[in-house]
Amino acid sequence: MEHRKIFDVRVHLLPPIVSRLVWKSYQREAWSIRYQLLADEAIEFLKNAGVEKVAGICYTSMPGMASFLNDFMAELWQRHRKMLVPFGTIFPGERDCQREVSRVLDELGFAGIKVHCHLLKMAPDDDALAPIFEAVAESGNVLNIHSGTVSKNNGALEEIRRFCNVDRFRRAMRRTPDIKVIVPHIGYDEVQEYIDLMDEFPNLYFDTAMAIGGHRVAIGEQLPDVRPLEMTRYPPGHHPHLPAPWKPALEQLVPQMIAHPTRFLYGSDFPHLPYQWNFEIEQLARYLPAEVLEQVLWSNAAGLFADNAAADTDSKKIITEGVHAL
Repeated sequence: MEHRKIFDVRVHLLPPIVSRLVWKSYQREAWSIRYQLLADEAIEFLKNAGVEKVAGICYTSMPGMASFLNDFMAELWQRHRKMLVPFGTIFPGERDCQREVSRVLDELGFAGIKVHCHLLKMAPDDDALAPIFEAVAESGNVLNIHSGTVSKNNGALEEIRRFCNVDRFRRAMRRTPDIKVIVPHIGYDEVQEYIDLMDEFPNLYFDTAMAIGGHRVAIGEQLPDVRPLEMTRYPPGHHPHLPAPWKPALEQLVPQMIAHPTRFLYGSDFPHLPYQWNFEIEQLARYLPAEVLEQVLWSNAAGLFADNAAADTDSKKIITEGVHAL
């Protein structure tokens, strides 16, 4: 693969006992994980593959787990200080939740907090999440919030939509409109609806994990060409029929990434993948101009995290004009 500077903003890093439970869950409900690597192994794998920095995420779906996961992430960060940008997690409404928020952001010095709405069975605009939004906004850190509908197992899609939908996300954002937020998977499958929020919220970013063909490949469907129809390589009248969720991506996603090149961040979902780790990097390289590709793979994330204590000195020097021209 051609050498590219890569900042992966979505890497799952969990304690061994939790990782093994996750592998079993994926095997049962979704797909066989190709890289069954524990946290240190995952970081070393990506480092050896040429990835320079990763944002490590963990999350809880039950009370009593947050401090355990955050302690694990802190220890991992000590071992991989130069490469890892750590995110912590919380369980909203738990008795010590706000104290744990302060510990993550102030004492541990993490880059931000990760929230997974449908695992928590809690919508973004739930009152229990409001203090977390406020604390992250006030600190200048980053909230990574999984509020898109599609999951590894869509059998419970209607239940998920109760908690994960763009209307409830918009409502939450309007309470703290300047907060720095990353929405994974470009909000899939409400891709266009999420992208439409960029003008209203200046610090809203999207990671690309599994949104550039990966999710469809993971569930066994044909890889589509996600460029506008007039740019595709299919002969006239021969482009494949695509499910409705892909239509916005096919017709609108790539041009809008090019039109808003500073708002998209490369994320992989490593190591929870059924395919080659760099599959979506190659898809991005296929669709994006070189200068936009560089922003998505590296400089957007470097700029976003540059002022954070969790970023190393070298990254703090890298702030592109595009990031601060928003």
